[in-house]
Amino acid sequence: DNSTECAICFEPFDGTETITLTCGHRWHTACVKQQLQSAKPNTSQRLLFSGYRCAKCKAFCDHPDLRDLTRKTDELRERVDALVEEQLKADLPAAWESARQDRDAKAKLLDEGRRNYAFYLCGGCDEPYFGGTVECADEEQGELIASEDRLCQACSPRTQEICQHPFEHGAYHVWKCRYCCNPATFLCYGNVHFCKPCHDRNPNAQAIPCVGGACCTFPKPKGQTTHSNGSSRECEQLYYCAWCESSSSRDAFAQNESTGSRNFIVNPSGEEGTRGWRPILDRWGQSEMWQVENMELRVDQHTQTNFVSSYSWASMMQTVPLHEYVRDPSSVQIEVSAKFMGRSDCPSLFFMQAGVKDSNGRILHRVGTSQLSAPAGFWEKATLTIDPVIGAHEVSMIVYGKDARFW
Repeated sequence: DNSTECAICFEPFDGTETITLTCGHRWHTACVKQQLQSAKPNTSQRLLFSGYRCAKCKAFCDHPDLRDLTRKTDELRERVDALVEEQLKADLPAAWESARQDRDAKAKLLDEGRRNYAFYLCGGCDEPYFGGTVECADEEQGELIASEDRLCQACSPRTQEICQHPFEHGAYHVWKCRYCCNPATFLCYGNVHFCKPCHDRNPNAQAIPCVGGACCTFPKPKGQTTHSNGSSRECEQLYYCAWCESSSSRDAFAQNESTGSRNFIVNPSGEEGTRGWRPILDRWGQSEMWQVENMELRVDQHTQTNFVSSYSWASMMQTVPLHEYVRDPSSVQIEVSAKFMGRSDCPSLFFMQAGVKDSNGRILHRVGTSQLSAPAGFWEKATLTIDPVIGAHEVSMIVYGKDARFW
């Protein structure tokens, strides 16, 4: 890049610190960092990631000095791509199956999904979720209709009232149209449900009053004889979950939970001190146990505390008895994950291990992360996925952390 001025601020490079991205384009370092800070995803708008691209060539900004600013969004983009794949499988099963073995065809289909689908960040769990099509999201006022309290299906209290497993049962939920009593067939703006007639009239859809009582055969909210219909988010209602209604018992579902759908760890964030966790002794029989402090940067709207390490390696372990939760522990895939971060005034390190044991306590399978540098200012997720292990009886999780320098 032979430019003599920064294309962000249009000021010359004269003596100012600059950075050349992997794509080859040069910028003022401060300008690029400010751009990335301003582009951080939030719950008020759909996830675009355009602010993380080079303004000249549209490649994603990449440079070692920017990793602390980009790696959280890089991981978020990967999770969104996984959601794109899920939606393509549901909407275009034949096209997806034919493209699955063809790299170019699959890449083309994924790119089409990225352009056509709208994804949002949940205000409850801070995870991305599918929220309709870009066609609706880009309409005038589209981003303003439901920007408040935008929640995924798993976090929505309306879902939790009806379905015991909202995360994994999402495809089986039947919602009410926000503007009338008909079952919805469209999801727009992240959390607005429409039937086809109301969707076709949008953005000029008008509320159709519920006739109430026995004349309206759809399920009513508890204690009410009519539905609330209109533009307010209070008019959203989950009618029923087809899976829950067709399941004969809780055990019938136990074999179908998806990886990561339930947390079996006791006291995962230190709400009850160190209950459920035990220290790992070193060869001298000593151990530095994690401590608990009030959370400064919230990981979600519910968690109040987190574990914290010091300048010596802290470690702790918890064992989950798989045999108490699933009928056949040898047949399940397990996700072991943790979120971690460091302080801005002191870098820190983190790593995690997991071991699957048989009924005699013998280790059948062991996995672990590399030593990770904890980011400052946001929670990063480390994940270990364990495929089914023959003879599995329980799984142990061990977490390690320390400050990278004395203070």
